[in-house]
Amino acid sequence: MAPLTPERAQPESLRIAFPESVSVRPLSAIALAIAITTSGCSRERSGGADASAEPPADARAQTRARAATALARVPAIAFASLGRDGEHVGATGFSQVSSKREATPETVFEAASIAKLVVATCVLTLVEDGTLDLDADASRYVGFAVRHPRWPEPLTVRMLLTHRASIRDVESDLSTSAAGNPLGPFLKSYLVREAAPRATAFLEDRPGSRLTYSNVGASLAALAVEHVSGESFATFSARRVFAPLHMSRTSWASPDAATTAVATPHAYRDGAFVALAPASHAVYPAVDLFASAADLARFARAILREGELDGARVLSAASVRTMLRADPHDADQALGWQLRTIGGRHVVGHEGEDAGATTGLFLDLAAGTGAVVLANGDAFGSGESARAEAIETMISELLAAKR
Repeated sequence: MAPLTPERAQPESLRIAFPESVSVRPLSAIALAIAITTSGCSRERSGGADASAEPPADARAQTRARAATALARVPAIAFASLGRDGEHVGATGFSQVSSKREATPETVFEAASIAKLVVATCVLTLVEDGTLDLDADASRYVGFAVRHPRWPEPLTVRMLLTHRASIRDVESDLSTSAAGNPLGPFLKSYLVREAAPRATAFLEDRPGSRLTYSNVGASLAALAVEHVSGESFATFSARRVFAPLHMSRTSWASPDAATTAVATPHAYRDGAFVALAPASHAVYPAVDLFASAADLARFARAILREGELDGARVLSAASVRTMLRADPHDADQALGWQLRTIGGRHVVGHEGEDAGATTGLFLDLAAGTGAVVLANGDAFGSGESARAEAIETMISELLAAKR
């Protein structure tokens, strides 16, 4: 994807090609842009006693979103501009182009690598419980020996969350569907062959020496949560994060479109949107998060409020600070969270990219603001800088929205 800052390119998220389902050419690019700018909805939610701190229901955010859908060439964008005491959520465009179904703040989008923020949060809950040590050998927590074939030092959970475990993403292996593919057996077969470390699953670098983005490493951290808690990662994250924060439209698989409004992923090819199949990956906790903008705004506000929202606490303030602290070896990476500069602001969060998905969740801790953007198009994966910059600009504007 295009970098969020010109100084340093971002690590790439998982990119896997899915079979096309429907080729949609109902509108020219210009006509579609006009149609998008005439649709959309928004609403504002708040909490806390200080009404003056509530973010306003800013009609300009809706206008920006309409412009961004056209510039980024994505069918729809759902978004949130948030502060510690409230959020403004909105959406514009078509969640499904063929039927011209409009997106809303409750429409479920694939959030892609925003999922890694949930993985990190779940790991920190176990650290806080005293049942997991970030600097212990990850083998202790995942049910099998994880060793680099060329270096003797253990791979720690901290290395997994900071992408310094020297684990390689072999994309041909990761394209396996998550359906019927439990996380533990897949990761063991990926990393171990004939009771020895699988050489092609690791980089040449010594563990801990260099940041190399790895979806497998993040999923191995999720597997540690499974083994320590005795629950599937989906069950644990729902119980400890989603349910307390009332994130009722968040899950680890695309929901049934017959009962839930779901955004269809699209690619933009030859001037038209092409509908794609829903995402499904072997390492689902690293990328296959499905959520609404309204739900992710609640998660973002909880972190912005140091772990608490509406009386529900998912992490202690100390654990949140630990999670968001820059890695001593790399100022651009914390535990699962990326540290970036967007629009001159120092922020924490994560961008997401997948076939037919472009997303971002970022917090300006100093200003007490945050932004969520979910698009059902391939702006980041297109390789076209102008399309990626349109999404980045919108994130920047949402972060800067007046409170």
